Amino acid sequence: MVYKVYKRGNYLVMVDTANNYIEEASGNVLITKSKTDSTAYNFNLKSSESVLNVAFSDIRDESNTAYSSQEAFENWYSSSTGFSTATGGSVANIVYFIASKSDFPTAVGGVITLLDNATYYVTTTVDLLGDRIVSGQNSVILGFSSENCYLKSTGLNSATALITSNYSLPIRNISFTHGTVFNLDGDGVTTALDWFGINFVDCATVGTIKDYSNFVMGDSAFLNSSGMTFDGSIGTIAFGNCLFDTSTSGTAIILPSTLTVSRRFRIIYSSFVTLSGESSINVSSSATIGNERYILDTVNFSGGGSYILGVDQTSNKTLFTNCVGIQNTTTRGFYYMVNNTTDTPIGVPNVNVWVKALGTTTADSNNSKFTHSNNRLTYTGAFNTSFLVTVNTALRSGASNQNISIGIAKNGSILTNSEMTIRTSTSNQEHPGSTQYQIDLVTNDYVELFVKNNQSTDVRVSDLNFSVVKILV
Repeated sequence: MVYKVYKRGNYLVMVDTANNYIEEASGNVLITKSKTDSTAYNFNLKSSESVLNVAFSDIRDESNTAYSSQEAFENWYSSSTGFSTATGGSVANIVYFIASKSDFPTAVGGVITLLDNATYYVTTTVDLLGDRIVSGQNSVILGFSSENCYLKSTGLNSATALITSNYSLPIRNISFTHGTVFNLDGDGVTTALDWFGINFVDCATVGTIKDYSNFVMGDSAFLNSSGMTFDGSIGTIAFGNCLFDTSTSGTAIILPSTLTVSRRFRIIYSSFVTLSGESSINVSSSATIGNERYILDTVNFSGGGSYILGVDQTSNKTLFTNCVGIQNTTTRGFYYMVNNTTDTPIGVPNVNVWVKALGTTTADSNNSKFTHSNNRLTYTGAFNTSFLVTVNTALRSGASNQNISIGIAKNGSILTNSEMTIRTSTSNQEHPGSTQYQIDLVTNDYVELFVKNNQSTDVRVSDLNFSVVKILV
């Protein structure tokens, strides 16, 4: 039986050759087909809970003219129907179950082009036999489980991407195995990638992801795989609960100099297994990432390879916390003197005047976000931060019964509340003293040890430990 199928206002109308008239709100009609090469369509009518199966050859438009092609008809109903609360209908979401290559759209020139707004549910290992996939707008790729649902393409050049897309591409519960899996290039504004439960198995190059608003991947794994490169402009790059088992000579994740991350690059609760000759993460020092927006939180690195290349924990870009196998981000400074023989002159002009303690100090090798010069630590971090400054010293004077004060100076000015007084009972003998103070520092602020004597005798700071540590809140 022939049906005229057309839209009138917010309603879909079907009229058969017997002049039977069916009218249904467009948003309550879902038109589907069972396979990509099917030549019949199911009309799902929500209000009557009925389904009509109509051959394409029996479908006409309102003027009783056949549609020029199935593609023309599908484009029409995709924009005119679909279960939705919107009375005008919405894009129909078609689900195809894929058990073999033949269940995908027919390849043209070696390219399988996925339909817009269609979901492809892969049910087993599917070999594309030398063909590759180009995704449509809002295409979705799903599997039942990454343990037994695979996409591969025997015969496809390993340097040719298995899947190419310029759109958003949600993927769930599936594995890929090919030399190069992805070549994805979005618009940087409306396109996003949300992946869950994906395995990359024996993939030398996972591929390039460029110009997406967000990329989020969770509960997924690289299994003997490497080479996921982010490029262009991306808002957020986020991994959670992932395993990265890097392939031989490969680098798991690459952020090149041409990448701009406008919000954050973050990996949490994940593990890298990186053997000798392999690399975990390579972030170019020229990549644009904001301060403390390169985040590794509770990430385990093992295997003896190169874990962090390029930007490391000393950079203001990084915030590494609770990680194993790499150095976490710290903000601390320390210097010391032992058996110093340089006196700090006091004399009559400097009685009861604060002066910087003299001597040659040595910086600790683990200092981070502080630079050192003699008796000075300069903060180079990016943010206004609270610190605890601790000073332990032994000092002496050429005269007995001196009241010598020590104190912490910030940017050359004494912090009066840091003053502690050491009373020397014997000349030329070391007397211990200490002080501690909490201060706020911004970039390029510096701290030093100052001394003061209420008499004119010179002061010698023989031994000194000077520590500045970020206060965790």
